[in-house]
Amino acid sequence: MFIKKVKILTNNTHSLYLVESYRDHNGKPKHRTIKNYGILEELEKANKNILSNLKEEAKFLTKEKENNSNQELLIDFTKLQSKSLLNYGYVFLERIYNKIGISSFMKKYQESVKCQYNLDDILKLLVFSRCLNPASKKKTYENKGNYFLEFSDFKLEDVYKSLDYLATIKDDLTYAMHKGISKEYGRDCTLVFYDVTNYYFESEELVGLRQKGVSKENKKTGIIQMGLFIDRNGIPITYELFPGCTNDLSTMKPILETIKKHYNLGKITIVADKGNNSGKNLDYIDKNNDKYIISQKIRMRGNKLSNIVLDQEDYIINSNGTFKYKTIKRERDIKNEKGKVISTITEHLLCFWSLKDERYQQGKRGLLDEKIGKFINEPSLLNASNSFGVKKYFKKTTYDKATGEIIKTKNNYEFDEEKYKRDIALDGYYAIVTNNLDLTPFDIIDKYRQLSVIEDSFRVTKTDLEGRPVYLWTDEHIKGHFLTCFIALTLYRLLQLETGNKYSVNKLKEALNSAMALEMSNGILHMNKLNHEVVEMAKKYNVDFSKEFYKLEIFKKQFTTLLQKK
Repeated sequence: MFIKKVKILTNNTHSLYLVESYRDHNGKPKHRTIKNYGILEELEKANKNILSNLKEEAKFLTKEKENNSNQELLIDFTKLQSKSLLNYGYVFLERIYNKIGISSFMKKYQESVKCQYNLDDILKLLVFSRCLNPASKKKTYENKGNYFLEFSDFKLEDVYKSLDYLATIKDDLTYAMHKGISKEYGRDCTLVFYDVTNYYFESEELVGLRQKGVSKENKKTGIIQMGLFIDRNGIPITYELFPGCTNDLSTMKPILETIKKHYNLGKITIVADKGNNSGKNLDYIDKNNDKYIISQKIRMRGNKLSNIVLDQEDYIINSNGTFKYKTIKRERDIKNEKGKVISTITEHLLCFWSLKDERYQQGKRGLLDEKIGKFINEPSLLNASNSFGVKKYFKKTTYDKATGEIIKTKNNYEFDEEKYKRDIALDGYYAIVTNNLDLTPFDIIDKYRQLSVIEDSFRVTKTDLEGRPVYLWTDEHIKGHFLTCFIALTLYRLLQLETGNKYSVNKLKEALNSAMALEMSNGILHMNKLNHEVVEMAKKYNVDFSKEFYKLEIFKKQFTTLLQKK
């Protein structure tokens, strides 16, 4: 048996039929229609996977008929198409969800609040859907029947209300997760990474956390800032949200104060980029007897630092001339708002250059050169909408360079050739500061480059988990949404850790989405062909999902076995 799709020319839609092959009394091959399902496009409105579901069901019916060739196959065709493909790949995430104590935390919390719906079930739905099929809260609720998981009864309005509860328990739940991860995986926080990113909203309204700021993606709508700490294995520790107008420099200290006070991390080394390099941050870290490794801006800091970097004296160059470095010990004065020195930090300034990075930066500069050339000839064309990356090389002038006459026009610019040439000279150069004077230059560089793990976490949250754009309105709902994103990211990172970091999050997402089963009549499950990664994970946990058909009760035993694995 197979599914036949017939195009209807009058309205450009398609009819679906269940068709069986047979031979007539003369032995000629023929087809006969067993069932007319209706219009494909209409069916897909209720179930976007309907075509693949029906094809799987047709395969199953064919096998059933072959297995019962000596008996009459009795099929109630009115009941076909009543079931959907059910995802069971989420169980690998649910095992970790339970293992690090999220479910037990939610059940205890449920006892303390007057709530008529199951908060743990709703959180599971929101988190597993965010991991596998990110969508709006409404769409997520509508698709809750697409999982093998049996949810308790709750309404769409309960899903939105649950976000308010999640907003209030964020700190307690993330701390409970930290304890669970430390217990089950042995978290290593001797080296932690910090960075800030922002997420944009669909709405242009600015209220609460949604505020105008410097968007990482050059969006004009309101944004929200997120500061994130992760450990040296790439596992998230905690995060904090800030209004979109918050400067990156002011985000680190509040979160660091929280985790130092409540998380009992001991002495740590914090790795961060230049966006977090402020006297206040470094002073706080140093006074707590912790260490920092933070990059230092070279450009746009005047000539003092760039002169140090470009001074070739004391550089140590490798044998093939592709890399060089030097370390300078210095005293860094920390000043208050009034310019008074309040403390002094002894630190190393590491300067290094890489030929590979120089060529990369020169490649990026190509388009910029074209834009600069255009505005050198016609500087009056320079304005806010077209000046991205260019305007810093043009100085506003009030006189004509040729005649010396005062210019009354509103916008007149002169190309700053000296600044541009200095920036070209700095291609391939970096500067990093640290108060850990025992580290070798290569230790510093190695630890700093590991900061890419947090950049990847932001990419995963924005792309694989589709954390933005944000469609929610109230601050509480926004906070609840980002908690589910944080949990989803953490589950994926732990699953990566358990599988030897062999697979990207995107690859795991594809694999878990391949774990689908079609629930047939008589308690039989017809399994989709699994991705290689799921087969490997199942072997690791000594469960078997490799068969094409399972009795429901046997499959549930495999499920229970996996969920109980430590």
